Amino acid sequence: MVQRRSTILFIILVVLPLALLAWLGTYLIRDAEKRTDASMQAILAERLSSADKHLLHDMRQLTDRLDEWGAQSTGTATLMSKRLAEHPWMAQTWSVPASGTKDAIESFAGKAGYEPGSIFRPEERVRAIQDSTQNPDSMPQLIAVLEGGGPPFQRAYAPEQLSSKRKRYSEWMTYIKMHGYHIDDRPQPSEAPMSWSGWHVGDCVFMYWHRFADGSLSCALVNPQMLMNALFQRLPQPGLAIPPGRMMLTTVKGIPLHEWGKRLAGSEGPPAAHRACSEPLSQWEMSYTPANEEFPKPYLFPILLGVSSGIVLVFVVGWLYFHESAREIRVAQQRVTFVNQISHELKTPLTNIRLYAEMAAHRAESQGDSIAKRQLGVVEAETSRLDRLIQNVLNYARQQRDKLTIQPKQVALDENVSRIVEFWKPLLENKGFEIVTCLNGPGAIMADPDAIEQVLGNLISNVEKYANSGKWIAIRTEHDERNTRVIVEDHGPGIPAGKRRSVFEPFERLRSDLAEGVSGTGIGLTISRELAQLHGGSLTVCPNYREGARFILTLPNKP
Repeated sequence: MVQRRSTILFIILVVLPLALLAWLGTYLIRDAEKRTDASMQAILAERLSSADKHLLHDMRQLTDRLDEWGAQSTGTATLMSKRLAEHPWMAQTWSVPASGTKDAIESFAGKAGYEPGSIFRPEERVRAIQDSTQNPDSMPQLIAVLEGGGPPFQRAYAPEQLSSKRKRYSEWMTYIKMHGYHIDDRPQPSEAPMSWSGWHVGDCVFMYWHRFADGSLSCALVNPQMLMNALFQRLPQPGLAIPPGRMMLTTVKGIPLHEWGKRLAGSEGPPAAHRACSEPLSQWEMSYTPANEEFPKPYLFPILLGVSSGIVLVFVVGWLYFHESAREIRVAQQRVTFVNQISHELKTPLTNIRLYAEMAAHRAESQGDSIAKRQLGVVEAETSRLDRLIQNVLNYARQQRDKLTIQPKQVALDENVSRIVEFWKPLLENKGFEIVTCLNGPGAIMADPDAIEQVLGNLISNVEKYANSGKWIAIRTEHDERNTRVIVEDHGPGIPAGKRRSVFEPFERLRSDLAEGVSGTGIGLTISRELAQLHGGSLTVCPNYREGARFILTLPNKP
Protein backbone atom coordinates (compact mmCIF):
# COMPACT_ATOMS: atom_id res chain seq x y z
CA MET A 1 0.00 0.00 0.00
CA VAL A 2 2.79 2.39 0.99
CA GLN A 3 4.74 1.54 -2.16
CA ARG A 4 1.67 2.11 -4.34
CA ARG A 5 1.04 5.47 -2.68
CA SER A 6 4.66 6.46 -3.20
CA THR A 7 4.42 5.54 -6.87
CA ILE A 8 1.23 7.59 -7.32
CA LEU A 9 2.74 10.57 -5.50
CA PHE A 10 5.92 10.27 -7.55
CA ILE A 11 3.83 10.41 -10.74
CA ILE A 12 1.76 13.37 -9.50
CA LEU A 13 4.59 15.41 -8.02
CA VAL A 14 7.42 14.65 -10.44
CA VAL A 15 6.49 12.80 -13.62
CA LEU A 16 3.40 14.84 -14.57
CA PRO A 17 5.01 18.27 -13.96
CA LEU A 18 8.11 17.19 -15.90
CA ALA A 19 5.98 15.93 -18.77
CA LEU A 20 3.99 19.18 -18.80
CA LEU A 21 7.17 21.27 -18.70
CA ALA A 22 8.70 19.23 -21.52
CA TRP A 23 5.53 19.62 -23.57
CA LEU A 24 5.35 23.35 -22.82
CA GLY A 25 9.01 23.89 -23.71
CA THR A 26 8.67 21.95 -26.96
CA TYR A 27 5.49 23.82 -27.83
CA LEU A 28 7.02 27.25 -27.16
CA ILE A 29 10.19 26.44 -29.14
CA ARG A 30 8.21 25.12 -32.10
CA ASP A 31 5.85 28.08 -31.93
CA ALA A 32 8.80 30.50 -31.94
CA GLU A 33 10.34 28.67 -34.89
CA LYS A 34 7.02 28.67 -36.75
CA ARG A 35 6.50 32.39 -36.18
CA THR A 36 10.06 33.14 -37.32
CA ASP A 37 9.66 30.91 -40.37
CA ALA A 38 6.28 32.50 -41.19
CA SER A 39 7.80 35.99 -40.96
CA MET A 40 10.71 34.93 -43.14
CA GLN A 41 8.43 33.38 -45.76
CA ALA A 42 6.28 36.53 -45.84
CA ILE A 43 9.33 38.77 -46.30
CA LEU A 44 10.86 36.51 -48.96
CA ALA A 45 7.55 36.20 -50.79
CA GLU A 46 7.29 39.96 -50.91
CA ARG A 47 10.90 40.21 -52.13
CA LEU A 48 10.35 37.64 -54.90
CA SER A 49 7.03 39.25 -55.81
CA SER A 50 8.74 42.63 -56.18
CA ALA A 51 11.37 41.16 -58.54
CA ASP A 52 8.66 39.35 -60.52
CA LYS A 53 6.63 42.55 -60.87
CA HIS A 54 9.73 44.33 -62.11
CA LEU A 55 10.36 41.71 -64.81
CA LEU A 56 6.70 41.84 -65.79
CA HIS A 57 6.79 45.60 -65.93
CA ASP A 58 9.80 45.49 -68.26
CA MET A 59 8.09 42.96 -70.52
CA ARG A 60 5.04 45.19 -70.65
CA GLN A 61 7.21 48.17 -71.52
CA LEU A 62 8.94 46.17 -74.27
CA THR A 63 5.55 45.14 -75.66
CA ASP A 64 4.36 48.74 -75.64
CA ARG A 65 7.60 49.80 -77.34
CA LEU A 66 7.19 47.14 -80.07
CA ASP A 67 3.54 48.17 -80.53
CA GLU A 68 4.67 51.77 -81.01
CA TRP A 69 7.57 50.68 -83.19
CA GLY A 70 5.28 48.79 -85.53
CA ALA A 71 2.53 51.39 -85.32
CA GLN A 72 4.68 53.73 -87.39
CA SER A 73 3.78 51.48 -90.32
CA THR A 74 0.19 50.85 -89.36
CA GLY A 75 -1.81 49.74 -92.31
CA THR A 76 -0.83 46.22 -93.17
CA ALA A 77 0.91 43.35 -91.43
CA THR A 78 3.60 43.41 -94.12
CA LEU A 79 4.60 47.00 -93.44
CA MET A 80 4.68 46.33 -89.69
CA SER A 81 6.81 43.20 -90.15
CA LYS A 82 9.28 45.16 -92.27
CA ARG A 83 9.45 47.82 -89.58
CA LEU A 84 9.88 45.25 -86.80
CA ALA A 85 12.73 43.62 -88.75
CA GLU A 86 14.69 46.81 -88.25
CA HIS A 87 14.55 46.43 -84.45
CA PRO A 88 18.06 45.47 -83.20
CA TRP A 89 16.72 42.50 -81.16
CA MET A 90 14.68 40.90 -83.99
CA ALA A 91 16.11 37.83 -85.72
CA GLN A 92 13.30 37.35 -88.23
CA THR A 93 9.77 38.63 -88.87
CA TRP A 94 6.76 37.22 -90.73
CA SER A 95 3.55 38.67 -92.06
CA VAL A 96 0.34 36.79 -92.82
CA PRO A 97 -2.57 38.42 -94.66
CA ALA A 98 -6.11 38.20 -93.35
CA SER A 99 -6.95 35.17 -95.50
CA GLY A 100 -3.44 33.92 -95.56
CA THR A 101 -2.30 30.38 -96.20
CA LYS A 102 1.06 28.74 -95.72
CA ASP A 103 2.31 29.95 -99.08
CA ALA A 104 1.14 33.51 -98.29
CA ILE A 105 3.45 33.90 -95.30
CA GLU A 106 6.10 36.49 -96.08
CA SER A 107 9.31 36.60 -94.03
CA PHE A 108 11.88 39.32 -93.47
CA ALA A 109 15.40 38.90 -92.07
CA GLY A 110 16.14 40.84 -88.92
CA LYS A 111 19.32 42.43 -87.62
CA ALA A 112 19.90 40.13 -84.62
CA GLY A 113 21.47 36.90 -85.75
CA TYR A 114 19.82 33.97 -84.07
CA GLU A 115 19.03 30.39 -85.10
CA PRO A 116 16.41 28.78 -82.85
CA GLY A 117 17.26 25.27 -84.09
CA SER A 118 15.71 22.73 -86.38
CA ILE A 119 12.85 22.05 -84.00
CA PHE A 120 11.56 25.56 -84.52
CA ARG A 121 9.32 25.75 -87.61
CA PRO A 122 8.17 29.30 -88.37
CA GLU A 123 5.05 28.22 -90.29
CA GLU A 124 3.95 26.02 -87.40
CA ARG A 125 4.46 28.79 -84.85
CA VAL A 126 2.65 31.37 -86.98
CA ARG A 127 -0.25 28.98 -87.45
CA ALA A 128 -0.37 28.37 -83.69
CA ILE A 129 -0.61 32.11 -83.08
CA GLN A 130 -3.36 32.38 -85.69
CA ASP A 131 -5.28 29.53 -84.11
CA SER A 132 -4.95 31.10 -80.67
CA THR A 133 -6.19 34.52 -81.75
CA GLN A 134 -8.43 34.01 -84.76
CA ASN A 135 -11.68 33.91 -82.81
CA PRO A 136 -11.97 36.96 -80.55
CA ASP A 137 -15.03 35.47 -78.82
CA SER A 138 -12.94 32.55 -77.55
CA MET A 139 -10.18 34.80 -76.28
CA PRO A 140 -10.14 35.78 -72.62
CA GLN A 141 -11.37 39.09 -71.32
CA LEU A 142 -9.03 41.69 -72.71
CA ILE A 143 -9.47 44.05 -69.81
CA ALA A 144 -7.57 43.49 -66.60
CA VAL A 145 -9.95 42.42 -63.88
CA LEU A 146 -8.04 43.93 -61.00
CA GLU A 147 -8.69 47.46 -59.89
CA GLY A 148 -5.69 49.62 -60.71
CA GLY A 149 -4.53 47.25 -63.46
CA GLY A 150 -2.83 43.92 -63.85
CA PRO A 151 -1.93 41.34 -64.61
CA PRO A 152 -0.69 42.77 -67.92
CA PHE A 153 -0.68 39.44 -69.79
CA GLN A 154 -3.05 36.55 -69.93
CA ARG A 155 -2.69 33.17 -71.53
CA ALA A 156 -4.90 33.01 -74.66
CA TYR A 157 -4.68 29.32 -75.33
CA ALA A 158 -3.06 26.21 -73.95
CA PRO A 159 -3.78 22.63 -75.02
CA GLU A 160 -4.62 21.65 -71.44
CA GLN A 161 -4.18 22.80 -67.89
CA LEU A 162 -0.55 23.36 -67.03
CA SER A 163 -0.42 21.52 -63.75
CA SER A 164 3.20 20.39 -63.91
CA LYS A 165 6.56 21.96 -64.59
CA ARG A 166 7.13 19.60 -67.53
CA LYS A 167 4.10 20.98 -69.37
CA ARG A 168 5.19 24.52 -68.61
CA TYR A 169 8.43 24.14 -70.54
CA SER A 170 7.31 21.58 -73.13
CA GLU A 171 4.32 23.53 -74.43
CA TRP A 172 4.21 26.65 -76.54
CA MET A 173 1.84 29.20 -75.11
CA THR A 174 0.33 32.37 -76.46
CA TYR A 175 -0.13 35.41 -74.23
CA ILE A 176 -2.20 38.52 -74.91
CA LYS A 177 -1.39 41.96 -73.62
CA MET A 178 -4.31 43.17 -71.53
CA HIS A 179 -5.92 46.57 -71.62
CA GLY A 180 -6.49 48.36 -68.39
CA TYR A 181 -2.99 47.84 -67.11
CA HIS A 182 -2.60 51.57 -66.69
CA ILE A 183 -5.20 53.33 -64.66
CA ASP A 184 -5.94 55.86 -67.40
CA ASP A 185 -6.11 53.57 -70.43
CA ARG A 186 -9.20 51.53 -69.57
CA PRO A 187 -11.32 51.51 -72.79
CA GLN A 188 -15.05 52.07 -72.82
CA PRO A 189 -17.08 48.85 -72.85
CA SER A 190 -18.59 49.73 -76.23
CA GLU A 191 -15.19 50.18 -77.82
CA ALA A 192 -13.75 47.00 -79.22
CA PRO A 193 -9.97 46.90 -79.58
CA MET A 194 -8.81 47.39 -83.12
CA SER A 195 -5.84 45.07 -82.76
CA TRP A 196 -4.16 42.79 -80.28
CA SER A 197 -0.58 42.02 -79.48
CA GLY A 198 1.28 39.67 -77.23
CA TRP A 199 3.87 36.91 -77.03
CA HIS A 200 4.24 33.33 -78.19
CA VAL A 201 6.74 31.64 -75.88
CA GLY A 202 8.27 28.19 -75.71
CA ASP A 203 11.40 27.01 -73.89
CA CYS A 204 13.18 30.40 -73.82
CA VAL A 205 12.15 31.25 -77.39
CA PHE A 206 10.17 34.52 -77.61
CA MET A 207 7.96 35.59 -80.52
CA TYR A 208 6.23 38.95 -80.54
CA TRP A 209 2.95 39.03 -82.49
CA HIS A 210 0.50 41.75 -83.52
CA ARG A 211 -2.89 40.90 -84.98
CA PHE A 212 -4.84 43.56 -86.81
CA ALA A 213 -8.60 43.94 -86.71
CA ASP A 214 -8.91 42.52 -90.27
CA GLY A 215 -7.21 39.29 -89.15
CA SER A 216 -3.76 39.89 -90.65
CA LEU A 217 -0.86 38.94 -88.43
CA SER A 218 2.65 40.23 -87.93
CA CYS A 219 5.14 38.12 -85.98
CA ALA A 220 8.74 38.70 -84.90
CA LEU A 221 11.29 36.27 -83.47
CA VAL A 222 13.33 37.96 -80.73
CA ASN A 223 16.94 37.07 -80.06
CA PRO A 224 16.45 35.55 -76.58
CA GLN A 225 20.00 36.28 -75.42
CA MET A 226 19.53 40.00 -76.09
CA LEU A 227 16.16 40.01 -74.37
CA MET A 228 17.38 38.09 -71.33
CA ASN A 229 20.57 40.12 -71.03
CA ALA A 230 18.50 43.29 -71.04
CA LEU A 231 16.19 41.89 -68.38
CA PHE A 232 19.05 40.55 -66.24
CA GLN A 233 20.92 43.86 -66.34
CA ARG A 234 17.95 45.46 -64.62
CA LEU A 235 18.17 42.98 -61.74
CA PRO A 236 18.36 43.87 -58.93
CA GLN A 237 15.61 46.39 -59.35
CA PRO A 238 16.94 49.91 -59.77
CA GLY A 239 16.46 51.99 -56.67
CA LEU A 240 16.31 49.03 -54.30
CA ALA A 241 19.15 47.80 -52.10
CA ILE A 242 20.97 44.66 -53.13
CA PRO A 243 19.67 41.78 -50.99
CA PRO A 244 22.23 40.26 -48.62
CA GLY A 245 21.32 36.71 -49.68
CA ARG A 246 21.37 34.97 -53.05
CA MET A 247 18.56 35.56 -55.54
CA MET A 248 18.43 33.14 -58.47
CA LEU A 249 16.51 33.11 -61.71
CA THR A 250 16.31 29.65 -63.32
CA THR A 251 14.26 27.81 -65.87
CA VAL A 252 11.66 25.35 -64.63
CA LYS A 253 14.20 22.65 -65.55
CA GLY A 254 16.58 24.16 -62.97
CA ILE A 255 19.03 25.68 -65.47
CA PRO A 256 20.51 28.84 -63.88
CA LEU A 257 19.87 32.02 -65.85
CA HIS A 258 20.96 34.80 -63.54
CA GLU A 259 22.07 35.42 -59.93
CA TRP A 260 22.31 38.57 -57.88
CA GLY A 261 22.64 39.64 -54.29
CA LYS A 262 25.52 40.15 -51.84
CA ARG A 263 25.85 36.39 -51.17
CA LEU A 264 26.83 36.78 -47.55
CA ALA A 265 27.48 33.87 -45.21
CA GLY A 266 24.66 31.33 -45.23
CA SER A 267 23.45 32.10 -48.77
CA GLU A 268 25.10 29.05 -50.33
CA GLY A 269 22.52 26.62 -49.03
CA PRO A 270 19.32 25.47 -50.72
CA PRO A 271 16.74 28.17 -51.42
CA ALA A 272 14.26 28.99 -48.66
CA ALA A 273 11.56 30.37 -50.97
CA HIS A 274 10.46 29.81 -54.57
CA ARG A 275 8.14 31.59 -56.93
CA ALA A 276 7.11 30.94 -60.53
CA CYS A 277 7.41 34.03 -62.71
CA SER A 278 4.23 35.54 -64.03
CA GLU A 279 3.13 35.14 -67.62
CA PRO A 280 4.60 35.43 -70.23
CA LEU A 281 7.74 34.40 -68.27
CA SER A 282 6.04 31.43 -66.60
CA GLN A 283 8.79 29.11 -67.83
CA TRP A 284 11.12 30.79 -65.35
CA GLU A 285 11.33 30.54 -61.60
CA MET A 286 12.87 32.71 -58.93
CA SER A 287 14.30 31.54 -55.65
CA TYR A 288 16.04 33.14 -52.71
CA THR A 289 18.52 31.85 -50.14
CA PRO A 290 18.75 34.25 -47.18
CA ALA A 291 22.00 35.11 -45.46
CA ASN A 292 22.46 34.21 -41.83
CA GLU A 293 22.26 37.80 -40.69
CA GLU A 294 18.84 38.34 -42.26
CA PHE A 295 16.81 35.88 -40.21
CA PRO A 296 18.69 34.80 -37.09
CA LYS A 297 17.44 31.85 -35.13
CA PRO A 298 14.67 32.63 -32.63
CA TYR A 299 15.91 33.76 -29.24
CA LEU A 300 15.15 30.70 -27.13
CA PHE A 301 17.14 31.55 -24.01
CA PRO A 302 14.11 32.83 -21.98
CA ILE A 303 12.14 29.70 -22.88
CA LEU A 304 15.00 27.35 -22.03
CA LEU A 305 15.71 29.26 -18.82
CA GLY A 306 12.06 29.12 -17.71
CA VAL A 307 11.66 25.42 -18.53
CA SER A 308 14.99 24.51 -16.92
CA SER A 309 14.09 26.47 -13.79
CA GLY A 310 10.74 24.68 -13.64
CA ILE A 311 12.42 21.26 -14.01
CA VAL A 312 14.94 22.07 -11.28
CA LEU A 313 12.15 23.33 -9.02
CA VAL A 314 10.13 20.15 -9.57
CA PHE A 315 13.15 18.01 -8.73
CA VAL A 316 13.87 20.05 -5.60
CA VAL A 317 10.25 19.91 -4.40
CA GLY A 318 10.05 16.19 -5.19
CA TRP A 319 13.32 15.47 -3.41
CA LEU A 320 12.30 17.48 -0.33
CA TYR A 321 8.91 15.78 -0.21
CA PHE A 322 10.25 12.27 -0.57
CA HIS A 323 13.11 12.98 1.83
CA GLU A 324 10.66 14.23 4.44
CA SER A 325 8.23 11.41 3.67
CA ALA A 326 11.00 8.82 4.02
CA ARG A 327 12.01 10.33 7.34
CA GLU A 328 8.43 10.19 8.63
CA ILE A 329 8.02 6.61 7.42
CA ARG A 330 11.27 5.66 9.11
CA VAL A 331 10.15 7.29 12.38
CA ALA A 332 6.73 5.62 12.14
CA GLN A 333 8.33 2.24 11.53
CA GLN A 334 10.54 2.76 14.56
CA ARG A 335 7.46 3.56 16.64
CA VAL A 336 5.58 0.55 15.37
CA THR A 337 8.58 -1.66 16.05
CA PHE A 338 8.85 -0.27 19.54
CA VAL A 339 5.14 -0.75 20.26
CA ASN A 340 5.29 -4.21 18.73
CA GLN A 341 8.12 -5.21 21.02
CA ILE A 342 6.32 -3.76 24.05
CA SER A 343 3.13 -5.58 23.05
CA HIS A 344 4.98 -8.87 22.80
CA GLU A 345 6.42 -8.27 26.26
CA LEU A 346 2.93 -7.57 27.64
CA LYS A 347 1.36 -10.73 26.23
CA THR A 348 2.95 -13.12 28.76
CA PRO A 349 2.08 -11.22 31.98
CA LEU A 350 -1.37 -10.49 30.57
CA THR A 351 -1.98 -14.18 29.98
CA ASN A 352 -0.90 -14.96 33.54
CA ILE A 353 -3.22 -12.24 34.88
CA ARG A 354 -6.19 -13.68 32.99
CA LEU A 355 -5.32 -17.21 34.12
CA TYR A 356 -5.04 -16.30 37.82
CA ALA A 357 -8.14 -14.07 37.60
CA GLU A 358 -10.17 -17.02 36.27
CA MET A 359 -8.77 -19.29 38.99
CA ALA A 360 -9.61 -16.74 41.67
CA ALA A 361 -13.11 -16.31 40.20
CA HIS A 362 -13.72 -20.08 40.39
CA ARG A 363 -12.49 -20.12 43.98
CA ALA A 364 -14.70 -17.15 44.91
CA GLU A 365 -17.67 -18.85 43.29
CA SER A 366 -17.03 -22.07 45.19
CA GLN A 367 -16.76 -20.11 48.46
CA GLY A 368 -19.91 -18.09 47.66
CA ASP A 369 -18.09 -14.76 47.76
CA SER A 370 -20.21 -12.77 45.28
CA ILE A 371 -18.32 -9.48 45.79
CA ALA A 372 -14.95 -11.04 45.04
CA LYS A 373 -16.47 -12.80 42.00
CA ARG A 374 -17.85 -9.47 40.62
CA GLN A 375 -14.54 -7.72 41.18
CA LEU A 376 -12.63 -10.52 39.51
CA GLY A 377 -15.09 -10.33 36.59
CA VAL A 378 -14.16 -6.69 36.09
CA VAL A 379 -10.47 -7.67 36.16
CA GLU A 380 -11.14 -10.36 33.56
CA ALA A 381 -13.10 -7.96 31.28
CA GLU A 382 -10.43 -5.28 31.41
CA THR A 383 -7.80 -7.92 30.77
CA SER A 384 -9.70 -9.04 27.66
CA ARG A 385 -9.96 -5.45 26.54
CA LEU A 386 -6.24 -4.97 26.99
CA ASP A 387 -5.59 -8.20 25.13
CA ARG A 388 -7.71 -6.98 22.20
CA LEU A 389 -5.79 -3.72 22.04
CA ILE A 390 -2.49 -5.57 22.06
CA GLN A 391 -3.75 -7.91 19.34
CA ASN A 392 -4.67 -4.90 17.18
CA VAL A 393 -1.18 -3.49 17.58
CA LEU A 394 0.42 -6.83 16.70
CA ASN A 395 -1.80 -7.26 13.66
CA TYR A 396 -1.02 -3.73 12.50
CA ALA A 397 2.68 -4.46 12.82
CA ARG A 398 2.21 -7.64 10.75
CA GLN A 399 0.26 -5.66 8.18
CA GLN A 400 3.10 -3.15 7.85
CA ARG A 401 5.41 -6.08 7.19
CA ASP A 402 2.87 -7.60 4.77
CA LYS A 403 2.65 -10.65 7.06
CA LEU A 404 -0.97 -10.37 8.23
CA THR A 405 -2.70 -13.64 7.33
CA ILE A 406 -5.89 -15.54 8.16
CA GLN A 407 -6.65 -19.24 8.67
CA PRO A 408 -10.07 -19.92 7.06
CA LYS A 409 -12.10 -22.97 8.11
CA GLN A 410 -15.72 -24.05 8.33
CA VAL A 411 -17.45 -21.66 10.74
CA ALA A 412 -21.04 -21.49 11.96
CA LEU A 413 -21.23 -17.74 11.72
CA ASP A 414 -24.33 -17.16 13.85
CA GLU A 415 -22.89 -19.24 16.72
CA ASN A 416 -19.64 -17.28 16.50
CA VAL A 417 -21.51 -13.96 16.52
CA SER A 418 -23.74 -15.06 19.45
CA ARG A 419 -20.71 -15.99 21.51
CA ILE A 420 -19.09 -12.59 20.83
CA VAL A 421 -22.32 -10.74 21.69
CA GLU A 422 -22.65 -12.69 24.95
CA PHE A 423 -19.09 -11.74 25.80
CA TRP A 424 -19.84 -8.04 25.31
CA LYS A 425 -23.33 -8.13 26.77
CA PRO A 426 -22.44 -7.46 30.46
CA LEU A 427 -20.34 -4.41 29.60
CA LEU A 428 -22.95 -2.94 27.25
CA GLU A 429 -25.81 -3.54 29.66
CA ASN A 430 -23.87 -1.94 32.50
CA LYS A 431 -23.68 1.21 30.31
CA GLY A 432 -27.41 1.11 29.59
CA PHE A 433 -27.31 -0.17 26.00
CA GLU A 434 -30.31 -1.89 24.49
CA ILE A 435 -28.97 -4.85 22.52
CA VAL A 436 -30.85 -6.15 19.49
CA THR A 437 -29.74 -9.26 17.63
CA CYS A 438 -31.23 -10.79 14.51
CA LEU A 439 -29.16 -13.65 13.17
CA ASN A 440 -30.06 -15.09 9.77
CA GLY A 441 -26.67 -16.21 8.54
CA PRO A 442 -25.91 -19.34 6.53
CA GLY A 443 -25.24 -22.70 8.15
CA ALA A 444 -21.48 -22.41 7.67
CA ILE A 445 -18.96 -20.36 5.71
CA MET A 446 -15.22 -20.51 5.15
CA ALA A 447 -13.73 -17.89 7.45
CA ASP A 448 -11.21 -17.32 10.21
CA PRO A 449 -13.26 -17.24 13.47
CA ASP A 450 -10.55 -15.36 15.35
CA ALA A 451 -10.45 -12.69 12.64
CA ILE A 452 -14.26 -12.36 12.70
CA GLU A 453 -14.18 -12.09 16.47
CA GLN A 454 -11.58 -9.33 16.25
CA VAL A 455 -13.51 -7.41 13.57
CA LEU A 456 -16.82 -7.69 15.41
CA GLY A 457 -15.11 -6.87 18.73
CA ASN A 458 -13.62 -3.69 17.21
CA LEU A 459 -17.02 -2.62 15.86
CA ILE A 460 -18.82 -3.25 19.17
CA SER A 461 -16.01 -1.55 21.07
CA ASN A 462 -16.38 1.53 18.87
CA VAL A 463 -20.12 1.63 19.57
CA GLU A 464 -19.41 1.35 23.28
CA LYS A 465 -16.90 4.22 23.07
CA TYR A 466 -18.36 6.62 20.49
CA ALA A 467 -22.12 5.91 20.41
CA ASN A 468 -22.78 5.85 24.13
CA SER A 469 -25.33 8.65 23.73
CA GLY A 470 -27.68 6.45 21.65
CA LYS A 471 -27.77 3.58 24.16
CA TRP A 472 -28.75 1.22 21.38
CA ILE A 473 -26.88 -1.35 19.29
CA ALA A 474 -28.08 -3.92 16.80
CA ILE A 475 -26.07 -6.88 15.46
CA ARG A 476 -27.62 -8.64 12.51
CA THR A 477 -26.52 -11.29 10.04
CA GLU A 478 -27.99 -12.00 6.62
CA HIS A 479 -26.94 -13.75 3.47
CA ASP A 480 -27.76 -14.35 -0.19
CA GLU A 481 -26.40 -16.78 -2.75
CA ARG A 482 -22.96 -15.21 -2.91
CA ASN A 483 -22.26 -13.22 0.26
CA THR A 484 -22.88 -13.10 3.97
CA ARG A 485 -23.15 -9.79 5.78
CA VAL A 486 -22.64 -8.94 9.45
CA ILE A 487 -24.25 -5.57 10.24
CA VAL A 488 -23.53 -3.49 13.32
CA GLU A 489 -25.53 -0.30 13.74
CA ASP A 490 -26.18 2.20 16.50
CA HIS A 491 -28.08 5.37 17.30
CA GLY A 492 -25.02 7.47 18.07
CA PRO A 493 -23.88 10.72 16.35
CA GLY A 494 -22.94 8.86 13.15
CA ILE A 495 -20.01 9.41 10.84
CA PRO A 496 -19.79 12.57 8.69
CA ALA A 497 -19.99 11.94 4.93
CA GLY A 498 -16.50 13.29 4.36
CA LYS A 499 -15.02 10.83 6.88
CA ARG A 500 -16.60 7.61 5.64
CA ARG A 501 -13.49 6.66 3.66
CA SER A 502 -10.78 8.19 5.82
CA VAL A 503 -12.17 6.60 9.00
CA PHE A 504 -10.49 3.37 7.84
CA GLU A 505 -7.09 5.05 7.55
CA PRO A 506 -4.64 4.28 10.42
CA PHE A 507 -4.61 6.73 13.30
CA GLU A 508 -7.48 8.67 11.69
CA ARG A 509 -9.79 10.18 14.33
CA LEU A 510 -13.13 11.89 13.92
CA ARG A 511 -13.69 15.42 15.10
CA SER A 512 -12.52 16.14 18.62
CA ASP A 513 -16.00 16.47 20.15
CA LEU A 514 -16.70 12.86 19.26
CA ALA A 515 -13.33 11.53 20.32
CA GLU A 516 -12.87 13.74 23.34
CA GLY A 517 -12.36 11.71 26.47
CA VAL A 518 -12.22 8.46 24.50
CA SER A 519 -9.06 6.39 24.40
CA GLY A 520 -8.00 4.26 21.48
CA THR A 521 -5.12 3.39 19.20
CA GLY A 522 -6.84 4.49 15.98
CA ILE A 523 -5.96 1.27 14.13
CA GLY A 524 -8.97 -0.93 14.98
CA LEU A 525 -10.94 -0.17 11.79
CA THR A 526 -7.76 -0.35 9.71
CA ILE A 527 -7.06 -3.87 10.93
CA SER A 528 -10.73 -4.84 10.59
CA ARG A 529 -10.89 -3.74 6.95
CA GLU A 530 -7.63 -5.54 6.20
CA LEU A 531 -8.96 -8.76 7.76
CA ALA A 532 -12.19 -8.46 5.73
CA GLN A 533 -10.21 -7.96 2.52
CA LEU A 534 -8.04 -11.00 3.34
CA HIS A 535 -11.31 -12.99 3.30
CA GLY A 536 -12.09 -11.56 -0.15
CA GLY A 537 -14.79 -9.35 1.37
CA SER A 538 -15.08 -5.77 2.56
CA LEU A 539 -15.90 -3.55 5.51
CA THR A 540 -17.84 -0.39 4.65
CA VAL A 541 -19.94 2.36 6.17
CA CYS A 542 -23.52 2.50 4.89
CA PRO A 543 -24.08 6.01 3.44
CA ASN A 544 -27.90 5.78 3.58
CA TYR A 545 -28.21 5.14 7.32
CA ARG A 546 -29.30 8.39 9.01
CA GLU A 547 -29.97 7.39 12.63
CA GLY A 548 -26.35 6.76 13.61
CA ALA A 549 -23.64 4.59 12.11
CA ARG A 550 -24.01 1.32 10.24
CA PHE A 551 -20.97 -0.84 9.46
CA ILE A 552 -21.38 -3.75 7.06
CA LEU A 553 -18.91 -6.64 7.05
CA THR A 554 -19.32 -8.57 3.81
CA LEU A 555 -17.82 -12.05 3.51
CA PRO A 556 -18.06 -14.31 0.46
CA ASN A 557 -19.78 -17.64 1.09
CA LYS A 558 -17.07 -19.38 -0.91
CA PRO A 559 -13.80 -17.44 -0.71
